[in-house]
Amino acid sequence: MKITKKDYKHGIVELIPDTVDDLYAIYRILKMGNKVKASTSRRIRRKEDEGRADSGERVKMTLEIELEEFAFHGFGDNLRLKGKILSGPENLVSIGTYHTLSLSLMEKVQISKDNWTPMERKVLEEVEKSSMLAQILIVTVEDNTACIALVTQFSVKIITESSFSVTRKFSDTKQHSSEMGQFFNEVLQIMQDTNKQYVPQVIILAGPGFTPENFYEFIKNRDSTIADKTRRVHVSTGGRVGLKEVLSKKLPEQIAKNQRVAYETRLLEEVFKRIGQDTGTVTYGLQSVKRALSLGAIETLLISDDQLQIDDISKRMSIDEIVEENSKLRGSTVIMSVNHESGEQLSKLGGIAALLRFPLPV
Repeated sequence: MKITKKDYKHGIVELIPDTVDDLYAIYRILKMGNKVKASTSRRIRRKEDEGRADSGERVKMTLEIELEEFAFHGFGDNLRLKGKILSGPENLVSIGTYHTLSLSLMEKVQISKDNWTPMERKVLEEVEKSSMLAQILIVTVEDNTACIALVTQFSVKIITESSFSVTRKFSDTKQHSSEMGQFFNEVLQIMQDTNKQYVPQVIILAGPGFTPENFYEFIKNRDSTIADKTRRVHVSTGGRVGLKEVLSKKLPEQIAKNQRVAYETRLLEEVFKRIGQDTGTVTYGLQSVKRALSLGAIETLLISDDQLQIDDISKRMSIDEIVEENSKLRGSTVIMSVNHESGEQLSKLGGIAALLRFPLPV
């Protein structure tokens, strides 16, 4: 997600979702009464069309509504928002009538609130941070060519695209092996330099035939750090065309998403592990977490995202205060999605838990 404007003082945030997860993040922070402005289309009936049920021309426009209903349909990649029109082209729409916005990927949406809570700000902060840091290095190799690119949600930067002179194997096996070793070594050196400079989360090694497999074995014998980050993928060709094939399969997005789920899963496993071992360094439930916070004991605060929209205003305000205070004390806060099992399990614990720096006094 790209956040183009963030003005909490005036209650306005503008953003551009580019994945379904971004639409879900927007869904998580919406509340009834929020104002949402986005591009949409609306059927406009001219005088000459009156009396005809299927008449009217669908016109593209920008409308702002006051939110009364909203629903997220994950399988349909669809976030639909319904409310009264607050602003729009007055020659085409009547202010106060109802309209349903269907938010689209890659189109700007503006959200206005009287107050952005610490929880809502945290959601945006995490989405923005993951967008900036979710860098993936893609390396495509085929025979004697290599293409290395750094990929983020918003850009693809070609680091190098090289071709090396390698003797054909059937003409001189020994020389071929030596030259392939030099080729692999040069590509690995570039990968190491890039890893040091950009610290990508994952390296995707792709290409046809046996060359990627042989190169991976080469990496494993020389750099375990690079090897541990590397995921192998088969594509039909190397070079930029192979890079495009990797991107067309949406592998970077899927890997980033899987990493987030795995991270949240590990955190909740640690919660249950500490509960089972009775270490005293974990707590859950609103009042217990508040007590841990008051003692400065929280290392990592875990909250299920269904707590963003609970009807209990008092509890919601208490959670917001906990998030804000934990931030001041430099504790980590992770908001976990109930769209996967770990978030569901946390929700059953009351929606809030904390891993502690030290056991609490009885």
